[in-house]
Amino acid sequence: MQKLLWVLSVSVCSLLWASFAGAEMSATAIQAMFHPYANGKPSAEGLAPGTRVGPDSWQAAQDYLPVEILDRIKAGELAFEVRETTDLPVSDAYITATQNHAEHVQLGADGELGGYVAGMPFPILDPADAQAGLKAAWNYRHRDFGTIMQIWNTFRLIEESGTVNREIENYYVVAYGMHRPPTDGPDPNIWQEEGLLYKEYYHITAPFDLKNTISLKHRHVRDQAKDDDWVYSPAGRKIRKIIVKHEDVALDSGLLNDDYFGFSGYIRSYTWKLVGIQTLLAPVGVQAAKTTFGGRGGWYPVDPWELREMVVLEGVPKADDHPYGKRVLYIDRQMFVPVYALMYDRTGAHAKTLFELYGNPKFNPGNEQVRVPVWTGETMIDYQNAFGSVTEVTKIICNEPMPADFFNLNKIVARGR
Repeated sequence: MQKLLWVLSVSVCSLLWASFAGAEMSATAIQAMFHPYANGKPSAEGLAPGTRVGPDSWQAAQDYLPVEILDRIKAGELAFEVRETTDLPVSDAYITATQNHAEHVQLGADGELGGYVAGMPFPILDPADAQAGLKAAWNYRHRDFGTIMQIWNTFRLIEESGTVNREIENYYVVAYGMHRPPTDGPDPNIWQEEGLLYKEYYHITAPFDLKNTISLKHRHVRDQAKDDDWVYSPAGRKIRKIIVKHEDVALDSGLLNDDYFGFSGYIRSYTWKLVGIQTLLAPVGVQAAKTTFGGRGGWYPVDPWELREMVVLEGVPKADDHPYGKRVLYIDRQMFVPVYALMYDRTGAHAKTLFELYGNPKFNPGNEQVRVPVWTGETMIDYQNAFGSVTEVTKIICNEPMPADFFNLNKIVARGR
């Protein structure tokens, strides 16, 4: 019966998706994509709110989790409680921009976007479309992340025993300057002439041996363009331009440079496939200021999980020397952010699981009225090397204006000193 319910649920999602794709891109169809729970929240036999899913009670959840995660539950590595699905819509401005502009967006012969202005480029995906995977990747690149996010967090490398091998405190800022929907205030598209989609700032504040190491990234709006990266070293008291290889390990952790937020590399570097749409359990909508971690090693998100409509997107690296054979992103359909990702090595073995955690803004102090995904942390579990890379967000501020010269190189040098 559980299997039948799941098949019916997935079939209905697929039929709706396909029918929308075959129909005119109407405002009603787009609204349905951003409000998938308007006509009712998903449910499943044996998974009522309050149900405990764990090593002795996983059977009802077996059709609502990837087998790689289910196997970890069976092994006793994590357990969680089920909660009713939360409605977490993105901003009205983003939805309106999608309605106004999506029908004019096209993929060029080089895989770049043409005719894109703002909002979600391809809100209606057709599973029969050979380019559906690439379109979904572009949807993720241009997800609604607001205009500016400031994040204070602590990053820890944790052994299976729970021993913390390394702890790094940092301040992270990402600011977008192109393809932002119009607002009541100043025009947010301040980097249009430079062709920069966003700027990313990372400032280590502790421990002492790394304090005031600062990095800056410029991500160009054209995917064919390479990032511009700089790093300030307090030892040399200089800032220099560097080349960052996306396939390299970051901070001696289980994370590669293109793993952040699920995927932060170049779209062009992967072959993308839309696997399908599924109703799955996921750790979404944390009803607290920060995520709670537990289970094996303290690596897993153990706040309540809920049933969500998920877009399953597979990416296969084009480079033969990439450490991964493929990554599979499980993207929350409503927010279009990955909430977990499975990484496989070159032999096809499941090597890592990455969880990206997003909270319910109503429970996040200072962000109660925010209508963008509120990031509360991440954890990369490296099974082959038996350790976790856990990021705990302590504070986040969304869409608060920053000084115009915040990202200037001379200002970064001054802060480092």
